[in-house]
Amino acid sequence: MAKLLENTRIYRDVTLMMTETLDFTKDFPKAYRYSVGQQMQMLTMRMVNEIASAYITRNMEKKVAKLDDFQADFNTFKTFFRIASERRWMQGLGRRASMIELMDAVGKQSTAWKNSLAALKNNGENL
Repeated sequence: MAKLLENTRIYRDVTLMMTETLDFTKDFPKAYRYSVGQQMQMLTMRMVNEIASAYITRNMEKKVAKLDDFQADFNTFKTFFRIASERRWMQGLGRRASMIELMDAVGKQSTAWKNSLAALKNNGENL
């Protein structure tokens, strides 16, 4: 099952987000590298774990709960990213632009996954 997880787009994209975050937070100003930067790194690590947990569990309610946790961490990450961008802590516009595109894709994927689970749950209740 782990091999199937690694082939999912959302898992690959969140893992790429984590890798990019590890790369760009090392260039944050020292005063924020170990507070904001480290928090961003931890959030992406948790998000990888939450996607893996949601994918592996068979219990529909636990899947939705893990996706809720993921979306909360994802929104927090986006807030930190916005602040870091506004303060120009990240080097290069291209890096920021690619990260924004990646975050947009991840947000759409997680929302679509959660909506499909809700539709499955509603169809199951109507049977």
